[in-house]
Amino acid sequence: MQWRLLIAVVLGAVLIAAAAPATRAADDNLLQTIKDRGTLRVCDVGYAPWNVKNPGTDKWEGINVDLIDKMAEILKVKVEHVDATWATIIPSMNTGKCDFSGAGLYISPPRAELVTFTRPFATDGIALFVPADSPAKTVADLDKPGKTIVVRSGSFEEGVAKGLFKQATVKTLTADQSGIMPLEIAAGRADGGAGGYYGNLAFLKANANVKVRLLNDELLTKTSIAYAVPARQYFLRDWLDTVILSFDENGTLKQVIDKWTK
Repeated sequence: MQWRLLIAVVLGAVLIAAAAPATRAADDNLLQTIKDRGTLRVCDVGYAPWNVKNPGTDKWEGINVDLIDKMAEILKVKVEHVDATWATIIPSMNTGKCDFSGAGLYISPPRAELVTFTRPFATDGIALFVPADSPAKTVADLDKPGKTIVVRSGSFEEGVAKGLFKQATVKTLTADQSGIMPLEIAAGRADGGAGGYYGNLAFLKANANVKVRLLNDELLTKTSIAYAVPARQYFLRDWLDTVILSFDENGTLKQVIDKWTK
């Protein structure tokens, strides 16, 4: 009897082990779903020069938009843009509202617990900005009681600012339109703000009437940017990695980035 019980246990374990990969493979099917659907749904969040909604056409433009259009051509599918915010982009992916983040996300360990990141395709940094006529030159000049520092809600820089400023008040902005942080500073509602280096400099260059400047030349962080797919969608992640590598090797990545930054 004991040997029959042992055989039954072993056979059961074998059947479970054999079924597990098939179950995981069945769940990891977003890439095939996109191809069958004929549409690639991407979540966008406004942040120049990566994702910008043209006010004249109400259509998304920028580095990520151009790259994703080229990805869609390879897959032979159409692109559907889904508006999101930094606070909602990860929940939107993981609840099926979009297939992946069309806005490049800063890679961070907390985010990696929620989504699956692709290989990095660019780098950016977090910098501090102040009014053009501000006497502030250092973090210490801003980190004082009564000072207000603004950041976008749900953004990577929110955590950076809250960890850096111990006495100043860190205020979150729920709106995600391009330039929201420097506009808040220029309006006199904040003494400074934390945000992406390249994107905010691009905004200030295009809007010379917004009287805001860098606090100094120091970056608080230098962070890799990547796309993100819903948790455990490895086939889609690997496909994106392959395309990003190809774009890097054949010069497409540099060409698109230069188009929007130079």
